[in-house]
Amino acid sequence: MTENLILATDAYKLTHHLQYPTDITKLYSYGEARVGGRFDTVSWFGLSMILHDYFRQPITDEMIDEAERVAKQTFNTTAYFNRDVWEKVKTLGYFPVKIKALPEGMTVPVGNALFTIESTQDWFATSLNALEVVLMHVWYPTTIATNSLYIKKSLQPLFEKTGTLTNLPVAVNDFGLRGATSLMSGKRGGAAHLLHFQGSDNMAASSYFEAVYGVSGRAASVWATEHSVATAYGPGQGEIDYVNAQLDRAPDDAILSIVIDSYDALNFVTHVIGSATIKQRIRSRQGRIVLRPDSGDPEIIDLQVLNLLADIFGTTLNDKGYRILNDNVGIIQGDGMKADTIVSLYEKIIAAGWSADNLIVGSGGGLLQEGFTRDTERFAIKAAYAETADGRHINIQKNPKTDMTKASKAGLLKVILDGNTIKTVAQDVAGDDLLATVYEDGKLSAIDGPSIIHRASL
Repeated sequence: MTENLILATDAYKLTHHLQYPTDITKLYSYGEARVGGRFDTVSWFGLSMILHDYFRQPITDEMIDEAERVAKQTFNTTAYFNRDVWEKVKTLGYFPVKIKALPEGMTVPVGNALFTIESTQDWFATSLNALEVVLMHVWYPTTIATNSLYIKKSLQPLFEKTGTLTNLPVAVNDFGLRGATSLMSGKRGGAAHLLHFQGSDNMAASSYFEAVYGVSGRAASVWATEHSVATAYGPGQGEIDYVNAQLDRAPDDAILSIVIDSYDALNFVTHVIGSATIKQRIRSRQGRIVLRPDSGDPEIIDLQVLNLLADIFGTTLNDKGYRILNDNVGIIQGDGMKADTIVSLYEKIIAAGWSADNLIVGSGGGLLQEGFTRDTERFAIKAAYAETADGRHINIQKNPKTDMTKASKAGLLKVILDGNTIKTVAQDVAGDDLLATVYEDGKLSAIDGPSIIHRASL
């Protein structure tokens, strides 16, 4: 679907060309995650998705007509809609703007400019910030990437302390597409998670990541059942048949994820997985069976399942003194998982003597949806600089006495490394500018997906 970007804005912004000083010929704005959000740094990611989806398409006559009609309905007048400026954009075939941004994948302290946008034609200056709304949508993938990075950084020392880092890339799996507010949200949020983890059932995100960043096969998943499969066999003997069917049909070296709580999770482990025939079949496989309790208190049920599996299959102590299940079995927790509960669950099993290597998790709403808004990291886009027809240069700044954390930056900006510290400074300050042009007058810069992934891992 082609989006009409003239309408992808707040209605009142279409009136701003009538409000600015009449002699303004250039406007310059920047975007940042302001101080005071949930995290002190952000994992900068997603601007390429916005540019890919919206800044490659031209403005058409049909878009202008539609926007004029909707503006008239909204304002009850045609006087506010600047048809002339959008006709000029249509004639150009692109937005007359220049966008500079930090390299995606960087971890950036809050309070720094993440990107800038400036007009490149005099006549577009007072319409520049109509593009604010669509650019602001970068808050979402950056916030999701930041949350996933927080989880990864929290889990890494737990894996290092109690096992290996082998499973860390797939320790947190994206189950979130169905719970996202839209397919596009699911794709963008899922792509943001893929910046830091590879476990994902979000195929839309995997495809989208490839389309935008040119990286194929970023996501990994496994043969996994759900309750509709489990309950189709029925309880009792049906549960035996259910597991045997998976063992019969899946490749011998495949990882199998088996949901176990359709009726009674602990009974399932004891009497189905623990039955002599199935136990032997699992032991003789090359691949691993991962059991998924899907209800109850994760910190209770997962330890119960681990202990039952230990009784059935045995354990060993690894070189760090933590218990490891037989290589043929493990568990995955897919219910109630978000950042804090994921970390807490790992800490719980570790406190009971288990290595982190025994567990992986899946997260849905807690990964892509629950509790995330633009204000999570206090994203804002603000004007910082203007030029006038008579050559004046104007530094623009918001500085409210009632909330100094909302003070904006003034003037032309650059972002530099001062030692190892990222700082936003005036353009005339010494130092190489980390902001690089990603879009200028219809031309998109090349995207290096592998470098973005590598940068995110640093």
